[in-house]
Amino acid sequence: MNYLEAVKQLKKGKTAPIILLYGEEQYLIETVINQIIQLVNHDDDSRENVVQYDLEETSIDDVLLEVETYPFFSEHKIVIANHAYFLTAKQIKTQVEHNVPQLVTYLSHTVDFTTLILIAPYEKLDERKKITKELKKQAMLIHCEEVKAWEVDKWVKHLASKYHIHLDKGAEQLLINETGTHLALLEKEIEKLALYVGKSGNVTMEIAQDLVSHQGNATGLTLVDMVIGKNLKGAISVYRDLTRINQEPIALIGLLASQLRTIYQVKILLRKGYRQQQIAKHLRVHPYVVKMSMEREKRFTTELLSQYIEACAQADQAIKQGKMEKDLAFEFLLYQLIKI
Repeated sequence: MNYLEAVKQLKKGKTAPIILLYGEEQYLIETVINQIIQLVNHDDDSRENVVQYDLEETSIDDVLLEVETYPFFSEHKIVIANHAYFLTAKQIKTQVEHNVPQLVTYLSHTVDFTTLILIAPYEKLDERKKITKELKKQAMLIHCEEVKAWEVDKWVKHLASKYHIHLDKGAEQLLINETGTHLALLEKEIEKLALYVGKSGNVTMEIAQDLVSHQGNATGLTLVDMVIGKNLKGAISVYRDLTRINQEPIALIGLLASQLRTIYQVKILLRKGYRQQQIAKHLRVHPYVVKMSMEREKRFTTELLSQYIEACAQADQAIKQGKMEKDLAFEFLLYQLIKI
């Protein structure tokens, strides 16, 4: 199951003697662990009954010995074993030897006074291994994969619901623009907004602009939005944010041109009667990209988009031929796009 499905299960009080967290999104892994601790401790955040091991330094044999040892200070304990690399095809240099068959045996004879949390912070598991197959049958598996750009809006809604606030469309988009797929940062910003507006409060675009921290995580679409809004100051600010994280002007011109071309292609295909899924298949892009382009194409004519794309090509050529310094060329391009 994915993280959101797991949250629903945990809210219902459903857990398992063995839980496997796998995937590369550390924020989700830590969040699930915290929720399990609260569930086992009946909403107490105390970690006195939590024991942690690193499987690159400790054998699974020693971990299972801890699991099967009755807790002294509580009725139930949690044992966390990180870096379960033996569940993947990864080769790790370590002196530790793991008796994996012993873990397979334990899966069928779990104790009721310990919750074992195995963590495999890797992209995928090795489905060919017997231990992986057995875990899939008998443990609670939670996939903590990195969030894709087209899924961020779901996370904004999920976190807004968690903090009992409502976000206007503009505020939601601003949050997405500023935090990207950085979930820990997104939650921090939503928590800040919740403290400001209170329970059941409404966050407007104006409130979000005043309170959301400017992260410099802007994208090509953010630049497009600045161009649409004829906001030269904002466009240059976004550009300078991107250069501070080592984004090259030539790459940014390509990114901006790519966004504009996609909007142009979406506009043409919409005229021909294509629907969102058909456009995505035709252009070989994710439906989310098409959705975002559909929201923007209404603000352009095909002629204007053609002019914009041509201006990007000329700026790219001017830099590559040494006719103009790259920073000046990009800022001049933004001026041209906004003044066209």
